[in-house]
Amino acid sequence: MELLKVIISDLIFYFKAWHSYIFWNSKDVRITLSCNVSTKAKIGKGCVFTGNTLITDKAEIGNNTYGHNLNIHNAIIGSFCSIGPDVKIGLDEHPLNEKSTHPDFYKELTQKKAIINDHVWLGTNSVILCDVIVDKHSVIAAGAVVKSNVESFTIYGGVPAKKIKDISSSNKV
Repeated sequence: MELLKVIISDLIFYFKAWHSYIFWNSKDVRITLSCNVSTKAKIGKGCVFTGNTLITDKAEIGNNTYGHNLNIHNAIIGSFCSIGPDVKIGLDEHPLNEKSTHPDFYKELTQKKAIINDHVWLGTNSVILCDVIVDKHSVIAAGAVVKSNVESFTIYGGVPAKKIKDISSSNKV
């Protein structure tokens, strides 16, 4: 009986994967079969997601954004964003003033969204926390953890991320 449950569970998983793959590729959003992208997410045309990318129904993504092995939850992401491998955006947070941080001990929280504006480059392994705005034409260095807002035309890096330098705004779209 246990084996039958496992087989049925695997079949459901593969059906959902194929459904998502067909759904998004028919809408001019390229995803690979290994991605887990909710059909309830809002994703613009021309986007490309590969690897083991996970995008939940709480995500909104503009046109022509791409990435590999992403984990996107509570997020609004603009157009023409370049997202490096293994980036995590808007992951669920837990209350620190309850008996436990485990969800069995508190009511469901209303999660705030991370906002990534247009033409942003997020470096490999960066983490963008909820309730953060990364403004247009900014760059987040690889491995950075962003827990406060990021200005336009700047480079931020480190843990926690801090402003490293300004970027010239000439020749920008």
